Amino acid sequence: MARANGHLARLDEDYARAAERGIRTVRESVGWRLSETAPHCFDVERPLRMARSARRHGVQILWTLMHYGTPADVDLRDDAMIDRFAAFAAELARALADETDEPPIYTLINEINFLSWAVAQTRLIGPYRGSADDLPSSRESGYEIKRRLVRATLAATKAVRRVDPRAHFMQVEPLVHVVAPAGRDDLVPLAAQVADYQWQAWDLLAGRAEPELGGSPETLGLLGINHYHSGQWEVETERRLQWHERDPRRRGLDELLEHAWRRYGRPMLLAETSHVGAGRALWLSDVASQIERARERGVPVCGICLYPLVDRPDWNDAARWHHSGLWDVVPPDRGDGTMQRLLNRPYAQTLERWQRRLPNTQQRPASRPLLLVLSQFRWDLVLHRVHHLMSQLCADHRIVYVEEPVYGPGEPCFVRRCPMPGVEVLQPQTPCSEAGFGGLQVPLLRDLIRAELGPATLGQARAWSTTPTASPLLAALQLRPWVHDFADGGFETQPTVEPETAPTCEPRLVLASGPALARVLGDGRKNLVYVHHAVDREHFAPTSLQAHGSEAQEALRLLGGIEGPRFVYTGTIDDRLDLALLAHLTEARPDWQIVLVGPMRLSAGRPLPASLTLHWLGSQPYSLLPCLLGACEVALLPYACGPGTATTHPPQLLEYLAAAKPVVCTPLPDVVELYAGVVEIAADSGSFVQACERALARADAQDPGRAARVDALLTRCSWAAAADQVRTAMLEAEQAAGSPAALLECHQ
Repeated sequence: MARANGHLARLDEDYARAAERGIRTVRESVGWRLSETAPHCFDVERPLRMARSARRHGVQILWTLMHYGTPADVDLRDDAMIDRFAAFAAELARALADETDEPPIYTLINEINFLSWAVAQTRLIGPYRGSADDLPSSRESGYEIKRRLVRATLAATKAVRRVDPRAHFMQVEPLVHVVAPAGRDDLVPLAAQVADYQWQAWDLLAGRAEPELGGSPETLGLLGINHYHSGQWEVETERRLQWHERDPRRRGLDELLEHAWRRYGRPMLLAETSHVGAGRALWLSDVASQIERARERGVPVCGICLYPLVDRPDWNDAARWHHSGLWDVVPPDRGDGTMQRLLNRPYAQTLERWQRRLPNTQQRPASRPLLLVLSQFRWDLVLHRVHHLMSQLCADHRIVYVEEPVYGPGEPCFVRRCPMPGVEVLQPQTPCSEAGFGGLQVPLLRDLIRAELGPATLGQARAWSTTPTASPLLAALQLRPWVHDFADGGFETQPTVEPETAPTCEPRLVLASGPALARVLGDGRKNLVYVHHAVDREHFAPTSLQAHGSEAQEALRLLGGIEGPRFVYTGTIDDRLDLALLAHLTEARPDWQIVLVGPMRLSAGRPLPASLTLHWLGSQPYSLLPCLLGACEVALLPYACGPGTATTHPPQLLEYLAAAKPVVCTPLPDVVELYAGVVEIAADSGSFVQACERALARADAQDPGRAARVDALLTRCSWAAAADQVRTAMLEAEQAAGSPAALLECHQ
């Protein structure tokens, strides 16, 4: 791996990059099979180069001596491996003893539990099993091999301490969770048994099991925890409890860590974790938030190790790169041959946020105002207006974002995620199939929220809603909404409120996303504030695109085979789109390709036009949108004009402009009022085709006047400025309402 991604050849560069990003500790694998070139003949040049390079850059290395591999003549089923490994460990400790002033930290054998299972039950590692047809099962733990590896670890520990008494040790194992399949209560005992296999190696090392082997509590030292999204599964079926599908049977990492802490009482390091592609930033935030919760409960977790720092190819397929590193790698056959490193911006931004927050848990204010957000928008399906505002407001608020419920059998529950510091997303899963927050969902959601937040916290909460269906739930919670944000002036412009709940459901503050909606809502309202949509300009700027980055590669894969001028729409595909207009566009210009990106929300009986030149790519991550836009020539807003869109203010329009794309739109009132001169506006199907032709002709041409107008517009429309406007409006509303205590009395 270290050779395949160029790390060995670029040690100085990689350590310097890590240090610049605030990463001052790394894990490195020495490789027993690489270092013992013949029985008792050792080559330690590779770890010495690593140690000296890391020292030049002020980086500490945590060393792993055996990460699965063994010399060719060593068999993990033979006790002879114990003395061989101890001799190797002593030789390495002797070589590294003078390379650092700090006590060295060694992981002697990585993941004894996993390695034992892999050797005994699978063909993943070595030719230890005869048949490749057997499906791996978690029923067995490979206990005999596990005992042997523990004995090798204990022998190597003594050998290293004789050479370097300063040495410390980190024992690294995965933390897992195992459940019985639905409806198979008979398998609950087996699931518990399989889950308990994860403690066997630590129990043996600590002397809790088979103390005659020589284990002791001091041997455990630092517990290294490896945890990935795939580390929770059903027994027998071996099906994973999918993280991205929010399987409610998953256990939080904070719970797993607390269990290990109570069992062993040793300090911990999250020694490996990561995800792939667009999921890596969300995964890091989710993991970091759970570590924060564990630390707040007194569990001593001292760090998180991202694996890998630099992207790597698959174990068994050198042509397949995982896109899981903080830096992506441009393979030699795709770039200039230098294994160029490309920083993954979303991952790096998430890392920076948590680097600022996690070490300062005790320095944060004891309490921040709680915003309880009830929204019909899924947090991560499309990055909508409320998402961006909460991403800003979380700097001075605690955000609890409750999505509309989804159906789930069994007791109602929340599935929680933390997509960024200060924001907790709760997805209710209830046995009620009714849509929205109202109706039969109200008592279920009321009890869930009360149990989650507690009466005292809930009593101080400020409610923020984006949908009228939240009104009955807010009334049941005895909360008057501070803010109702008409985030999308589409189908509803006025909340529907039952007469008995009307006094508590009129919000203190009403936000309108565009002037047309503000005019509709502004009939005598003193609490109305027009907060314009905004844009993350840097995210969409063409200068931010990386031609060889993982997002660009994924965009090319999605657009593969779609040749010719590409016209793109991004956003929810719902009944506001003019499907007849799209059909006319495909018929009038069959040489054009129309690309739709976003979740499908069309009513039943309203399919997309059947055309070989119309392509729906489904929902795509926010991180991928700039590359998809960059690969298309013209951006479209083909909305139907009528009552349902009279107040629509398309948020993606500013994203199109930030991506430097010519835009063609139907005559929505807000677009006509605000964007004339920078957007092509066409009122009927014939003129829409002509407008697309003009936009396509202009796609490669420079228009300094238009560029200046777009620049001025984008400069005004930042999400930071929009959030500041909201903060000011909320403060004024609070001052007008009096003290929070008086407001509580009003609610009661």
